[in-house]
Amino acid sequence: MREHHQTDIPNSNNSRNGLTPEYIDAVHKLREKLLYGIQLGDRDLIAEYEMDALHKFEDNQLNILNRVPNNKVRSYKNILLSHNTLYSYAAERGGLSPLQSHFLSEKYAIMIEHSETISELDQIHSNMVREYSDPTIRKSKGDNLTIVKQAENYIEMNFAEDISMEGMARKLHVHPSHLMRAFKKEKGITISNYRNLRRIKEAKELILFSNLSMTEIAIMVGFSNSQYFSRFFKEVEGVTPIEFKKKLKK
Repeated sequence: MREHHQTDIPNSNNSRNGLTPEYIDAVHKLREKLLYGIQLGDRDLIAEYEMDALHKFEDNQLNILNRVPNNKVRSYKNILLSHNTLYSYAAERGGLSPLQSHFLSEKYAIMIEHSETISELDQIHSNMVREYSDPTIRKSKGDNLTIVKQAENYIEMNFAEDISMEGMARKLHVHPSHLMRAFKKEKGITISNYRNLRRIKEAKELILFSNLSMTEIAIMVGFSNSQYFSRFFKEVEGVTPIEFKKKLKK
């Protein structure tokens, strides 16, 4: 494992306003290295610079958290919203599909706006960096993937879309019956259940970090029927979405 590297930020105390051109330049280079790590999906590179980048948000020299007087949470939200856009763009350059990028950007914008504490925003930032840099949700460059792996990749990038089995099969250039049999044989569950489990995973994050209604969450992650969403959620988690939220908030 690579040892964490403390980025060398020049001392800015010699400037009357607390900042020097060298200091600002070093901060911008730090951000660019983090964005490059997200673009590549390079977890080692990200680990090297993520904590230093996060510390810059609280840097008294930069004064970022005081941009909105007497409201550090609002200041932090503003900076994370801008970084959400930057991370999304970097991930797209690295192969994240525009559709998936749009979903993640919308999801994190909602979560950021609905947060109430600095610690929640810290966690959201960590989740953003991790998910935008996840290589498993990028477009595959290989042409020799099995049909099941192709289906997994397609679901990962389109889980919130209302597409039929026939439509998915057409996208993958395979007969629907063959796709369903191959997937069930290899994964042990149907494609429909696999996709719904992916949707539930996303829903849990929105339940935890947003104040959206359960109907809004259901629609956002791809369930057209909120009652079915609630039933399926309980089958998976043992509790309804509302009970799950109450349990987390205790």
